[in-house]
Amino acid sequence: MLAYRSRYFNLIAPFLWHYIARRNGHELAARCYHDARPIYRDMLAKAPNVGAKNPMAHNIYMALVFFAMYRASGGELTKEDLRAAVGDFMDMPLMRLMFKANDLNTPRTRARFERNSRHNEQWRLDHLDQIDASWDFNFDGGPRGDGVWYYFTYCPINQFCRENGLLDVLPIMCDIDYKTCALAHGVLHREHTLALDGKVCDYWMVGDKAKSPR
Repeated sequence: MLAYRSRYFNLIAPFLWHYIARRNGHELAARCYHDARPIYRDMLAKAPNVGAKNPMAHNIYMALVFFAMYRASGGELTKEDLRAAVGDFMDMPLMRLMFKANDLNTPRTRARFERNSRHNEQWRLDHLDQIDASWDFNFDGGPRGDGVWYYFTYCPINQFCRENGLLDVLPIMCDIDYKTCALAHGVLHREHTLALDGKVCDYWMVGDKAKSPR
């Protein structure tokens, strides 16, 4: 299980309330917001223990807020409603501000992304009690060029969704990768995801001004 961290819910849920209210009405949005917190706590209790201090932990903490709001609707939110709410969240000005300093067209940003990826994998290797629960970064066999390449063979969000009946909405979380890459002035080229029964989730991120992705 993962320790409860209120800041993720407190940050994300109000924005989702707003976007759900705008598209689906205030009554449903209020019910989702009110009922989601205990669901979120329960989901964290069932989640793979990646370690609260894991530099990748924010991914599962954030994803479970979206899933909790979805579950709190009692089936009234459709998969496409959730996709729209997540899209609205990723398109808000705050997200653009957070990624303002990133530009995958520059060697500096690409080097920082590469360092962060390798740091995340080293953290996993240094914490043997969480090594089998966390994302495994692999850097072999990638395309050549000015980009950032890695892949996972295990994803705890994928594991959680398969064990808790949320596999149908998991691809919505995978699509966030495209949006975050675009916010960093990049393009994500991907051939496989674990969510769609691939053996890996692959990432090849290049600047959006690159002439050729490979």
